[in-house]
This record gives sequence, C-alpha cells and structure tokens, in this order.
Amino acid sequence: MQIEGLRQIGFSDLDIKIYEYILRKGELNKKNLLEEFKINPKDVEESISRLLQFGSIEIIRDTIMPVSPKFFLNKFLKMKELELELKLTELRKIVNELQNTLEQLYIESRYGIRLEELWQPIENLKEMEMETIKLISRAKNEISILTERFSYYPRIREELISAVDRNVEVKILFLAFDKEIEERIKELKMNKIKVKISKGLWRNIRFTIIDKKEAVFLIWAKKERGERIYYRPGYTKNQGMIEVLLDTFQYLWNIAEEIK
Repeated sequence: MQIEGLRQIGFSDLDIKIYEYILRKGELNKKNLLEEFKINPKDVEESISRLLQFGSIEIIRDTIMPVSPKFFLNKFLKMKELELELKLTELRKIVNELQNTLEQLYIESRYGIRLEELWQPIENLKEMEMETIKLISRAKNEISILTERFSYYPRIREELISAVDRNVEVKILFLAFDKEIEERIKELKMNKIKVKISKGLWRNIRFTIIDKKEAVFLIWAKKERGERIYYRPGYTKNQGMIEVLLDTFQYLWNIAEEIK
C-alpha cells in the first residue's frame, strides 16, 4: 500500500495499519481489530474515530466497512480545496487591507501627500448616488454633470430642482442620445437646466462637480476585448483633480450640440 501518501494526507501509522486491514477484510467489528492488533482499546477507538472523520470507513450497526477509496479521497480533496480557498479569501482580504494602509504611508512619505488628500473612495454606485445628492444640496453657484444617459435622474430630481430654485446654474452634458434621453432632456429644460449632447466624443469618466470645489466621479476602464468595467467611485476636493475634471467638462461643453 502507498503508505507515505496516506501519511501525507494525515493518517497516523496506526491509522494506516487499521485502514489497510479493514480494506483487505471488507468488513469486521471492533473485537476483530483488538484481536488482530492486541493494543490498548482506547488507541483503536481513537484511530477508528479519525478514519471516520476522513470518511475512509463507515460503521453500520457494529460492522466496520471501508468506503470506496476513490469516493472518500475525492471528497477529502474537495474539502481541502474549500479550506484552502477560504484561507486564500481571508489572506486576500488581509493583503488588500495591508496594501491600502501601507500604500498610503508609502505615498505620504515619498510624495508628501496622503492618498485621501487626492481622493476618497466610495463603496459602490448606490453610495455614489447618495454622495451626489449631498453634493448637489451644498451647491451655491454652479453644478456641472457629465453623464452617459443620466438614468439616475429620477433619484436626484428633487435636489436638482431645489438647486435651480436657489439660483444655482446647472449644466448637464450627455454622452449618448436616443428617444428615452430626449424625453429626459425635455423635462430638464422645463426645469431651467442647461443641457448639451457631446459630439460623439466618448470619455471613460462620469462626474458631478459643484462650485469648482468638490466632485463625485467614476472612472471607467476597458478590458483588452473592449468590455467596459468600472472601478470604485470616489470623492475629491483636491484642486488639481477638480481642475482636470473641469477642463474636460468645459472642453466637451464648448464643442457640444445645444438642444433647442
């Protein structure tokens, strides 16, 4: 028997001897084992318990029988794979947390600025919408929004109209246009919101800027095959990042098509 292999997966020397004996006999009882090995009954009990945990044997009434080695070994392998995957998942979590913490210290010491001074991550798109609503509610002078379809408009509609009522200038630049967007634009214009359509100039970013001071944004990335995925959205009040976003918006706005 391939003893070393069984030892490597956790069998003790006694486990291997007892398992081999059960495998050759086909079925037996504890009395047969005690008569064969003539050792402390407690050691036999403990070995049988371990073999049961491995799934290599089964006991029906008082009869001990081997389980198909192929079945129990495959089951054992899958269990170990699951354990390793869980450990790997936990390790990934620890590594990600370490990366975030240590990278910030590295950037601060190397460049003299903390990452959160440039931008703060937002957990998901739902949280991004909530931050956008808060941002709009703080606007005093102007709001600039770069969007593809503005599908989240119904959820921020009240805050936008409230901003207009406060004499805040609201500009919305669409990157796409179709019948659904056309209807949305009509409502926006009825609420005194300025709207333009980009002239086919795609941008892998969406954002809302208020008063040239704060922004919520989402940067897209493309895979090699061209599928579109998104990174975690973020918030910034870093003036350098604000200026980059504003320059992008102003350039696209100046050459965009005005909707009459």
